[in-house]
This record gives sequence, C-alpha cells and structure tokens, in this order.
Amino acid sequence: MSHSTLATTVFSGVPRTLLLTTRARVDEHQRPHGILHDPMIAEWWPALTWDPALDGLYQPLGQLGWALRAHVFDEIVQRHLAVRSQAVVVELGAGLSTRYYRVGQQSHAWLELDLPPVIHLRHQLEAESDRYRLIPCSVVDWNWMDEVPECPPESVLILAEGLLMYLGPDEVQALITQLKQRFAGATLVFDAVGGLTRGRTAKQLASVDAPLKWFVNHERDLTAMGLTVVEARSLIQEMCRYRDRIGGFRWVPWLSKLPPFRNASLLIESRV
Repeated sequence: MSHSTLATTVFSGVPRTLLLTTRARVDEHQRPHGILHDPMIAEWWPALTWDPALDGLYQPLGQLGWALRAHVFDEIVQRHLAVRSQAVVVELGAGLSTRYYRVGQQSHAWLELDLPPVIHLRHQLEAESDRYRLIPCSVVDWNWMDEVPECPPESVLILAEGLLMYLGPDEVQALITQLKQRFAGATLVFDAVGGLTRGRTAKQLASVDAPLKWFVNHERDLTAMGLTVVEARSLIQEMCRYRDRIGGFRWVPWLSKLPPFRNASLLIESRV
C-alpha cells in the first residue's frame, strides 16, 4: 500500500500523544542494536507529520521508556500466544500500534480499537483481514466488546498500553467491571503511573491537552479494583538495565528502588 499521498492528519488532545510512542519505535528500530525491530512503523513514519508541540516531551529517557514498554508488552503477547492456540488479542487505544506485525500473526483474531479519527488514519496505512480488524470506538463505549469473537475467556488477551492513565478513576473502574462481567478469566495487560510522574511529566502532558487522570500508588491498589495482579514490573527499573542510555542515573541505580521512582510507571499483567 502506497503512503506517499497520505493526507496530513492533525490530532488534538490525547490522540496526539500517539506520535510520541510512534516516533520512539521508529528511532529504536533504527538503532544498530535496538530493543525492538519494527519495519512496519518505519514504513509508515514518512507519511506522518510530527507535531512540534510535542518537542518538549520527546527526550532520550522517554524514548527509551516507550520503546522498552512496547518490548515488554510484546514479550507478554508472545508468551500468551505460545500457550493459547485460539488466542484473541484486543488492543485498546491502539494508536499506531504495529504489534500485530511484530509478534501477533499467530493469533486466532486480533482487534485494534481507537477513536474514529485514528482508525481513519490506520485505514490509509494498512488493510484489514478476516483475522485482523480495526474498530473505530471509544474504550468506554462497551459496544466494542460485542466485536470480540466467541472463545474461552482464558484465550482473550486485552492490552491497554499508554491508555488508562488518560481515563478518569471512575472510567477505569467501570472498564474493569465490564471486563469482569464479559471476559472473566481473561488477561489484562496495562501500564499505570504514579510517583514522580505526577509532577513534571503530568504538567507537560496537560500543556498539550492530554492530562493524566488516573494514578496508582502501588500495584496493591489494583486488587481493590477487582484485578488479580500476576506480575508488576517497574519501567524505571527495567530502564536501568540499559546503563549506556540512562545518563546520570547509571551512577545511582539504587534510586529506582525508591517508591517515587519505582512506581512512576508500572507494567501490569493481571487477570480480570
């Protein structure tokens, strides 16, 4: 599919942040020994227009964090597909995710969900198939759940990468409640922010009309919301494994063990 005549798409609010994570994957793909290999997003990128308002948010540590988060989610998907021959994967707030092309083509069905303007752009970049569908719908419009193929709930893997922190606490709770009613036993993978993220990062995102609304203090908070936490990983601690890319933090890796740093971004695998 040719992208040379793709119309310029300008997003506002939360959808504009998809350019941050997209650029992060492009840059990672281009590194000689990058964390992930993503030729599809490198193919799409020339057809997209960068938003200069995001310049202040795009820094080396952020780029590493977004690329590493994508990689961790990829690993979880690969584990799920390895043990579920009829796996159904749903990406909520998918943005310009290319995870299906990286690791998802062995799934039984793969659904990408995002707001209509984002899906409109996706349709200009790629084609759907019987197993791979793009759904224009808000995550809090529960009608999308009717699009999930019938299968044992344990086969369903729901991904919410870089999404839930933009929903209000009541919306997150309502989503979890709906998932428990419809897909009890399914796996929900997401990231949650807290700690230091409440400060400068939250202010920067609010300045581009993408305010953070939902924070957690610790993964224990999620149990009270009805989730069973299978694994919680600190993104900051994961980043400390890449000492050559974390600047001055490489001299004080112990900081990542302190709650404000450790809980700044948590990668959560859970059961609903």
